[in-house]
Amino acid sequence: MKNPLNPAIAGVRVSMLAHLYWVRLRSHGVQELLAGSGIAVGVALVLGVLVANASLTGSAEELVHQVVGSARLELAARSQGGFDQRLVGVSRHLAGVRVAAPALRENVAVVGPHGRQSVQLLGVTPAVASLGGFGTEALGLTGFRFAGGLILPASVASAVGVEPGGRVTVIALGVAHAAVVSTILKSSPFGALATSPVAITQLASAQRLTGLRGRITQVLVKPRHGEDSRVAGELRALGGGRLDVVAADNELRLLAEAVKPNDQSTTLFAAISVMVGFLLALNAMLLTVPERRRFVADLRMQGYDWRQIVVLLAFQAVVLGVVASAVGVVLGDVLSHAFLHRIPAYLTTAFPISSQQTLHAGTVLVAVGCGVLATMLASLSPVLDLRPGRPTDAVLRDRTAGGEVLARGTAVKLAIASAALLASITILLLIAPSLTIVGGMALAVAALLAIPGLFAAVALVLLWIGEHVPSSSLMVVVSELRAVTTRSVALAGIAALAVYGSVAVGGAQRDLLHGLDNAIVQQWSTAAIWVTPDANIFDANAFHTDPGTLSAIANAPGVASVRAHQGGFLDVGAHRLWIRALPANGGAMILSSQLLRGELSHATALLRGSGWATVSSGFASEHRLKIGDSFLLPTPSGPERLGVAAITTNIGWPSGTITINTGDYRRWWLTSDPTTLAIGLDDGVSQAAGKRSVERALRATLGPSGVLRVQTSEQRIAEVESTVSQGLRSLREIATLLLIAAALAIASALSAAIWQRRAMLASLKIQGYDTAQLWRALLLECAIALGVGCAVGAVLGIYGHAMASRALIRITGFPAPFSIDVPQIAITLALLASIAMTVIALPGLLAARVSPEVSLQE
Repeated sequence: MKNPLNPAIAGVRVSMLAHLYWVRLRSHGVQELLAGSGIAVGVALVLGVLVANASLTGSAEELVHQVVGSARLELAARSQGGFDQRLVGVSRHLAGVRVAAPALRENVAVVGPHGRQSVQLLGVTPAVASLGGFGTEALGLTGFRFAGGLILPASVASAVGVEPGGRVTVIALGVAHAAVVSTILKSSPFGALATSPVAITQLASAQRLTGLRGRITQVLVKPRHGEDSRVAGELRALGGGRLDVVAADNELRLLAEAVKPNDQSTTLFAAISVMVGFLLALNAMLLTVPERRRFVADLRMQGYDWRQIVVLLAFQAVVLGVVASAVGVVLGDVLSHAFLHRIPAYLTTAFPISSQQTLHAGTVLVAVGCGVLATMLASLSPVLDLRPGRPTDAVLRDRTAGGEVLARGTAVKLAIASAALLASITILLLIAPSLTIVGGMALAVAALLAIPGLFAAVALVLLWIGEHVPSSSLMVVVSELRAVTTRSVALAGIAALAVYGSVAVGGAQRDLLHGLDNAIVQQWSTAAIWVTPDANIFDANAFHTDPGTLSAIANAPGVASVRAHQGGFLDVGAHRLWIRALPANGGAMILSSQLLRGELSHATALLRGSGWATVSSGFASEHRLKIGDSFLLPTPSGPERLGVAAITTNIGWPSGTITINTGDYRRWWLTSDPTTLAIGLDDGVSQAAGKRSVERALRATLGPSGVLRVQTSEQRIAEVESTVSQGLRSLREIATLLLIAAALAIASALSAAIWQRRAMLASLKIQGYDTAQLWRALLLECAIALGVGCAVGAVLGIYGHAMASRALIRITGFPAPFSIDVPQIAITLALLASIAMTVIALPGLLAARVSPEVSLQE
């Protein structure tokens, strides 16, 4: 065939490149399709985990800016009780203030015809229109045309089943109030506000619904140009050490710190998964290397020079990579919406986070880039055949296998490199644990490097078996696996990566969940019955009680004791801390499973006295606190000095936790309202009977309003475990997505491998082998390749699991004790094996029935 390309590289025409690729597709279309499907699966995995790892602060930033508008400073309360509204007037008269808008923010529950939703109630005045917040042009806040009613986002309205003009019940501080829904915000033009768990109303209406008449929780301030520092100082003087003066968008800084452990942990999982996705795409292309090498040899014999061949290969790689990656993006977007839900429920207890999910262009570009890069790397590997002195027909001399054989020496060198890489990873992580992400990615590479050497050992064993076990099918397998080939390595590599990622990511996620479950069971087993105002697992929402209610519960049949717990969230520096206040005369004040440093009995004795606290390890490290040291805590009544009795985990709240006794809390927070009632029962009284008794006492004093929830210890534990599990959903979903992508990749790789065998199977038909013998040989060969890959993946997956669990403890502050879940690993292996055998069964049988004539055609 005449060389249709201009020998000068600049003369290569795109139309001619496209024509030659079309010729290739006509003769090897199925092979390109299977390779493309493997690339698409890899890209889908990359895109899915990148979407899962997208920062929560994106939608939150939009929401906060919609709320604060052009305000730059904020005078904020330190408790949900707020402060005197008259400070707004004083703020407005400060010399440097242009606008001062009051607001009341309280956590409430909205109950509609079809459900109940926890939201943050936002009470505002017409002054907010001067700041441009809340989409004032669309809402018409200047005139407050929704007087007295609630504005609900569409997501909240749908959850509770209410339409404009409908009535709902607002439960705030343990009291129920009726309210009318005046407006429902659709997604446009309100953006994140329409998908956030909030409810907006007039300030006076919010004060009525919460019972906080004459109280507000913040003043949004817009200083005059250049007056920010002066106004901040005046506001601090106005607060008198009992209020915070911060940037108006300080919520974003607090949220960024709160989600940092979650982001870092999902980043760890995502990095491992992205590497696996990239390598899956690379291995899918490796299956086509033998044929591409023969293609290069054909071109060289026809007179093409090396520059023209490189351009041809690059063009084909880019086209295949872009098309396959585009399909992968669509598949990844479908998977991310079907399986990934990024908003952890536990964060919504402290922040009004939007559930809006956005696919950013940068995420798409990274995913497509991974697919194209993997395609380029694998497609250009035949360029090595263009080296000077390389015979032009070196590959054509053996059209069945020679071009894909890896030298035994190369396999040994790769095995040594794998061992060296493992040793380096171990030493590196011992010195610098923060490099866990690098270690996880390196382990995936080590798995691939180990496979050729292991295959070489398996080939020797197979040769010995073939000499002693008479089997026609085994003879076929031995002849095919007598040497290490790129096809076998690619197939085993895909299985290894699938198992490695699933074992490492899934195992670490289970360790974290098990560690939290132990803490949950210990914490909520300290009482038989629990009374709470809502499903807030951090007991941060207070409710009003009177002596009559508490007395009625205490005197209810079967009740032995009633203990009031208190607490809430407190902004300290860049962190929103969870403050736990437990009664000094109650049960365990420190969870032994969460104690990191300190002696339990001594620390408990200190905590029962005044002025002592346990602090989480992150807070202690940041402030360089040791047991016995003291620190200042900015309470609503002013700064208070506390001693460190013990250092604990963060007890499930990522920003950090401080535990004190309720006596100190009542004095410093200026309230006796509880957040939880812990009820003990008399001996012999069942939890079910105790629950009924407490519910009767509450109905007798509060009526049939249902504003307080009564749960047994088992029910509360189940609810908290469900919430925590949902909070870790992104980690679990990444593990699930990884397994799904791995199954699809294995199916694609097996289909490609079987298709490649048609010519060889046809030649064996000529030699007298029948369909059954060839089918058994295919099953056995694929089983061996998958077995090698699964063995490598399982071993290194356990290593990666231990590495990831260690990192999660450091990153999140949560307990994550390492344990090998053998049944789960077995299930993963069985699932992948069943998928593989299912894929092989019918296509393998069809391939085994190939006509002998195909051998002559090839």
